Amino acid sequence: MNATSLYRTDKLDHERLKTFERVIDGEAGRVTSRAGELVRFANGGTYQFAVYWDCHPGGPCRGNHYHLDKTEVLYVISGRLQAAYQDLDSGERIDLVLEAGDLVRVRPRLVHAYLALAATQVVEVATRPYAQSDVYPHALL
Repeated sequence: MNATSLYRTDKLDHERLKTFERVIDGEAGRVTSRAGELVRFANGGTYQFAVYWDCHPGGPCRGNHYHLDKTEVLYVISGRLQAAYQDLDSGERIDLVLEAGDLVRVRPRLVHAYLALAATQVVEVATRPYAQSDVYPHALL
């Protein structure tokens, strides 16, 4: 694996992707060159939803909800986010700071909320299409 595991539960994986000089070896990683940065954060699997989103400091939170069916994978392109998670089954709350190069997998029944600490850009993919019927509000931040 080309990442450093920072936090892991049965519903949350938080990793920091390693940077390579020329090629990405394995499933995920980052390559930086004079041309810019290339990031492979997914290789294989079935993704039915993809979105780019950003957050601005002082703005409202993103998230503050959970899903029963969807697993989300987020890659932080730039910036920093205050992230809060709560496992609906155990009640455990997890507070993290996400930054550029972080990859996060959020599984069903994990409340998630994000607040920008700096201007932040994120790419998100999911295993199921977006469905408003699978968005359950739950305020954390």
